Amino acid sequence: MFFLKFLNFLLSRIDGLFFSLPVILTYHSVSDGKTPISVTVANFEKQMAFLKGSGLRVISIKDFFSLKEQRSKEKSILITFDDAFKDVFLNALPILKKYNFPAVVFINPLLLGKKADFATREEDRGREICSFSDLRQLEENGVAIANHGYSHKQLSGLSELEAVSEYKNTFDFIKENLSKNAYPNVFVFPKGAKNEEVKTLLKTKGAEILDRRVDIYSDTSLFGFVLKLSGFYFWLKKKVFLIK
Repeated sequence: MFFLKFLNFLLSRIDGLFFSLPVILTYHSVSDGKTPISVTVANFEKQMAFLKGSGLRVISIKDFFSLKEQRSKEKSILITFDDAFKDVFLNALPILKKYNFPAVVFINPLLLGKKADFATREEDRGREICSFSDLRQLEENGVAIANHGYSHKQLSGLSELEAVSEYKNTFDFIKENLSKNAYPNVFVFPKGAKNEEVKTLLKTKGAEILDRRVDIYSDTSLFGFVLKLSGFYFWLKKKVFLIK
């Protein structure tokens, strides 16, 4: 653990010099589901405990935009969850509350209370999605609700009208039904399926797109987690990809 704390300290100093933007961590499921998107409850607990003990600042989505605009040198982390799986409400929320961490859940209103039929793996398609009541409780406990498209369709394969409808229908749903901690204009693409044309299109409609995020998966070790807390990791990953 001493080594990991020292590594985090070193990477934080590098970030302060070269990578000032907050790091966005992306989760999907917090469960023992044994698929790549399933971070076990035990591992999620260890990751949140490390964040708490490291002294890194875990920020809200409101703080994220403020720090981004200021180009603050303070090392900070934004915790996000895609798809609003019910296990985030059941398993992740108690741990977030334990450490007093804010977070963001990106929702698809058409799928609330249903199963994850959109999932890539058969094993994940039986996962339950949060109900509207679950979202209300998440919101009341420091978790912001934001926009992931209306039905989880991949926007890069849609017409302009369809893509805008996916964004706008969710925007309207969040604005009309959730108000305590709601960000209907903050958007992430389902399955990361995007291109510059659809990004530009949604930005003209007022969307704030988060597309520089780091995925946390079932096989992310604590060592890997510490690396992913650094903007240097994101830069290195892009360079290695280019080399390949």
